Amino acid sequence: MFRIGILGSENSHAMAFSKIFNGLDPNCEQSYPDCRVVAIGGSYPEESKKVFDQCGLEFIAEKPEDMLGKVDAIMVTARDGKYHPEFARPFIEAGIPAFIDKPFANDGEEALALARLAKAKNVPLVGGSSTKLVYDVIMLRHAFKTGLGGILSGNVAAPVSFTNEYGGFYFYSSHLAEIMMTIFGYNPKSVVAVETNGNVTGIARYGEFDVTMQFNDGNYSYYAGMYGKKGTAKRDIDTSLCYQHECEIFMDMLRTGKMAHTYEELIAPVFLLNAIEKAYLTGTEVPVIIPEV
Repeated sequence: MFRIGILGSENSHAMAFSKIFNGLDPNCEQSYPDCRVVAIGGSYPEESKKVFDQCGLEFIAEKPEDMLGKVDAIMVTARDGKYHPEFARPFIEAGIPAFIDKPFANDGEEALALARLAKAKNVPLVGGSSTKLVYDVIMLRHAFKTGLGGILSGNVAAPVSFTNEYGGFYFYSSHLAEIMMTIFGYNPKSVVAVETNGNVTGIARYGEFDVTMQFNDGNYSYYAGMYGKKGTAKRDIDTSLCYQHECEIFMDMLRTGKMAHTYEELIAPVFLLNAIEKAYLTGTEVPVIIPEV
């Protein structure tokens, strides 16, 4: 039995994951008899109490370290990515596998340090945005790999929020970054971007083609498409099963020890978002440099 602890109860993800793993979600077709969420903690005691009461947990942790020795894996679901490295680090130090929600971190160097620690300790990680796991994104990735006779351009649209207490631009922007990188690759060379009234429009330059990025405030739909010399591929992206997809890859990692994405793929969106933010703040084209873990 895998005992799971969740850090960050203010996010709806904490309740969703607890219900799925503890067999309380009637809409989840998958069951997980070999795991259970046993603990919850974070900076919002009232929210932790809700998850504890509704999902039949064993204890509430006053601080993350209280879970050490009492859980076999953790899920970091705090809304503000700046807390993710802080919450995850003691568990990775102890060799405990982790799911780290979107964004993996707000700062690229902190993300890199955490990934290097995990690699050094041989600790598997999973996480980031759930949007990269959904059917529509996987199908668009397949279309991109077929080539469409030569890719001319692409575009991705997703929500953004600047007005929040959870990291501003970083709170939602990881969704678009990870959709784009999953479809078009983790190797954009540079970005340009502008911010207008809380919306960001950017261009990711891959070399042979560009991808337009539209971070939209007030529209919570997702879309991606591409244009090739011999056709197009485009989809509205359905994220309704995203929690189930995340639970599936997390449990697969716990059972097999194999990561769904490399350490570099987990941290790449953070470096991309850092470059986009710098681009719209400075009005310059900014290189995207993703270090080796």
